[in-house]
Amino acid sequence: MSFDINFENRIRALLLEDYPDFEKAISGEKISALRINPFKVTGLKNEVLDDLKNADIRITNEVDWEKNARVYSDGAPGKHPFHEAGLYYIQEPSAMAPVHYLDPKPGEKILDLCAAPGGKSTQIACRMNGEGILVTNEIDKKRAQILSLNIERLGIRNALVTNMRPEKLSEIFEGYFDKILVDAPCSGEGMFRKNDEAIDNWSLENVALCAKRQKDILIEAVKMLAPGGRLVYSTCTFAPEEDELQVHNLISMGLKPLDIQLFDGMERGKARYLESILNDGALSAISHPQDENNSLENIDKDLLDSSLSKCSVRLWPHRISGEGHFLAAFEKAGDITLNKGLYGINGKLKTVNSDDIKSFIEFANEFLVDVSFAEETAKRSDDSKGDKKNKSGKKGQRGAKSLVRIEGVFSGTPFMFGEQLYLAPEGMPGINGLSVMRPGLHLGTIKNGRFEPSHALALTLSKENVKLTYELSEKSMQFIGGMSFREADMQNGWYLVTTAGYSLGWAKYAGGIFKNHYPKGLRIYT
Repeated sequence: MSFDINFENRIRALLLEDYPDFEKAISGEKISALRINPFKVTGLKNEVLDDLKNADIRITNEVDWEKNARVYSDGAPGKHPFHEAGLYYIQEPSAMAPVHYLDPKPGEKILDLCAAPGGKSTQIACRMNGEGILVTNEIDKKRAQILSLNIERLGIRNALVTNMRPEKLSEIFEGYFDKILVDAPCSGEGMFRKNDEAIDNWSLENVALCAKRQKDILIEAVKMLAPGGRLVYSTCTFAPEEDELQVHNLISMGLKPLDIQLFDGMERGKARYLESILNDGALSAISHPQDENNSLENIDKDLLDSSLSKCSVRLWPHRISGEGHFLAAFEKAGDITLNKGLYGINGKLKTVNSDDIKSFIEFANEFLVDVSFAEETAKRSDDSKGDKKNKSGKKGQRGAKSLVRIEGVFSGTPFMFGEQLYLAPEGMPGINGLSVMRPGLHLGTIKNGRFEPSHALALTLSKENVKLTYELSEKSMQFIGGMSFREADMQNGWYLVTTAGYSLGWAKYAGGIFKNHYPKGLRIYT
């Protein structure tokens, strides 16, 4: 593997006599892992891992900082039907470390600010166990679409997926989040072993650009963190300008370094790394700093070193079973208990009444199990007009409207987003002024008085949640490819198609044929 000479000299300056071990490791085979989805698989079920082994996917060691993850070698778990069923997420081990230190809990309000493609967002959601609010944001629209699809695939119900610049998001969510993850866009040095494009795109200019952008993002992230809240910053690069320097910046913004524990093979960041780079004009990516705080003379190296010795983690590929990564954990001054619980922000969602979603209610009553609808009346009084008789001739409150709440196997408030019906979890922020990719759980489409269930709804349900199921097993990939199936003497209606008992999507049976409703844009043709 051939590196830019500037990159090689910088890493030599950091690692000194350990550089040959680094070079050997980063030129070797990439480390791959998969993280089991607890929403769909209770515990690490042996039959799921056994099935992967039968597909020549070799499961090896555990990942210390993520109990649901396993390293694998050989095979292609991304082409297995279990992947499309959302039973796991493919994610290399080091990338799972930041969420361990974020320590998400059920019921919290959490932001993943730079979230695509969704590995860390889905990991956060699994730790939240469907309780609380997860806002997962990506500035690039195409990548935000991929993020949204991964949220859907893993059956996550409590996520609001947005496509916004951090400075716009902070105008709405100032002081709102209990915890924030900033997995910042970076120069990608830690991904060289798995991504040749990252090697080709590396330059000192790009490192400097990333460092400036990271600081700008962190300024907005700090605004959105509630007093007493936790922020974890992470990158997949070794560059001190993007790692240790950003720790200095966060301390300058008033955040307190958190004392976190290391796992075997992990190391702390060091002020020496930053000093060795910034002191050498040939090595430094910030040779003409626009921000005087980037100057070494303006950095308290003793304070930085003591902070790094508590709050930071460097993952070097020659010392751990994973790719290169950096992270640091911080806390904002204040009492986080004052931010406890879910509360409305950014206005209210426009709720629906039972007439608006009549076709969905009929679908749920016919094909779903344990779904109920509770109605409540929203009264709009007008004292100047007095009480009036409604259309039925009964005297009632003027403007009274019957609103609906869904309860049972999933719960929340339904609302329409154009022709699309979504379910908002308790406490979800209003979407006015937001660029939204996915506002909660997508239930389906209501058009011309008819309801068609969404793929997202299928992937959030289990076979116990529906009245009609159709097991495919060895024909699963044909279904994912769009094939319809003939079957005699079946009950007409919507069937949840399953593989080994796990949901894959919808098929509608009529006239002896299961019509395939797997989304065309997601089909894999084999």
